[in-house]
Amino acid sequence: MRNGKGRIGRDAQVIRHAPNLPIPERLRTKFYCEADYKIAIATASTTSGAVKLNSPWLPFRPGGSSAFGSYTFLGPATESTLLCTGWSQLATANLYQYFKVVRATIKIRLSGANSANNATLTVVPAFDVASFASIYTVRAAPLARQASFSVSKPNIGVGRDGWFTYSINPYVLLAATRLEAKADLTSGSGLYNADPLVNLWWHVYLQSNDLDVTTTTASLLQVKVMYDVELYGLTQMSTT
Repeated sequence: MRNGKGRIGRDAQVIRHAPNLPIPERLRTKFYCEADYKIAIATASTTSGAVKLNSPWLPFRPGGSSAFGSYTFLGPATESTLLCTGWSQLATANLYQYFKVVRATIKIRLSGANSANNATLTVVPAFDVASFASIYTVRAAPLARQASFSVSKPNIGVGRDGWFTYSINPYVLLAATRLEAKADLTSGSGLYNADPLVNLWWHVYLQSNDLDVTTTTASLLQVKVMYDVELYGLTQMSTT
């Protein structure tokens, strides 16, 4: 079919398949994972943790350790084996071997019972450093964002559902252009059971914002992560 000036271009949505395989060579999809923790925030104390930003593989085990070492993991499953839903089916040695996260999102909610549970949340995306020098260094980071969770008054910096949400393109942290991000197959990409060459984390800090309280009760910390991922490196599928 022609429009008088030449052949009409192909539909941009046409999927390119690998030879003899019924699925696309490159799959763009989203993976989700969530975890609950029990946390006790003492007077004026600061507690922290980290969740993987550019790796959906074991997202709550950054550096091989617990995402929140001083908190009590409540579930689901076991933190050391917790994977995003569907990850072990799609990202494997027998299907898509490699991945690249093109956008990452974290959602956090804190629920408590008394004023001791009032807390300020600071989240900053950064490289896989063990920790920042102080909470003041964290707050001064260019990409840091804050929210406040309270028991007796409205929360600040959260949605109507009570969740704090932060979304970012990992390549912003790598100072990459759009073309460089699209072409990258090394620094930001990882094997199905390993992290990328360059590791990025969500650093999460919680600090009591009621400095007069002397007692505390446990709070529920809920953390959800979402990864917009490109899967590639397709291998041969079984014929039996």
